[in-house]
Amino acid sequence: MASFTDVNGQKWLVSLNVFSIKQVKELLDVDLLSDQVHETLACLMEDIVKTIDILYVVCKDQADAAGIDDVTFGKNLGGDNLHEAVEALVTALTDFFPNPRRRAWVKKLWDKTTGHLARADEEMLAVLENEQIEKEMTTQLENAKEEGVKNVISGLRSIGSPESQESTPTP
Repeated sequence: MASFTDVNGQKWLVSLNVFSIKQVKELLDVDLLSDQVHETLACLMEDIVKTIDILYVVCKDQADAAGIDDVTFGKNLGGDNLHEAVEALVTALTDFFPNPRRRAWVKKLWDKTTGHLARADEEMLAVLENEQIEKEMTTQLENAKEEGVKNVISGLRSIGSPESQESTPTP
């Protein structure tokens, strides 16, 4: 059975059944068994708040037994353990399908999608580590600093200008 551990060390078992899937659909308007599985998986990756809500509904009996409400449940997830929780939910969803071929292609779809996202993250890190990016960012910062200095000097000069003194009433 799929599981994850929250930031407090609480272990949560993630098991889908007809009732929990029905509850998720009724309470959150998310059809975990939709024919558009790719959309369901995309939702789990992209809408973290909704995913935590789904996890709470699925784990509600355990949360009630532990005296944990939905707010506390959500506060106890983040970073690596949130990643672990999403993986547990997808594993439980994949395992729920009665057709082994569907289980196989849903798992493969999830693995390929997360693999592509991981590669995209690695490529973005490589881009950000590029010396040319660092030089351009430094140039932009220097330009902004120079422009700021010019604006301050211009503002100071306008305060001391004769036009500025004429428009300022004498006390």
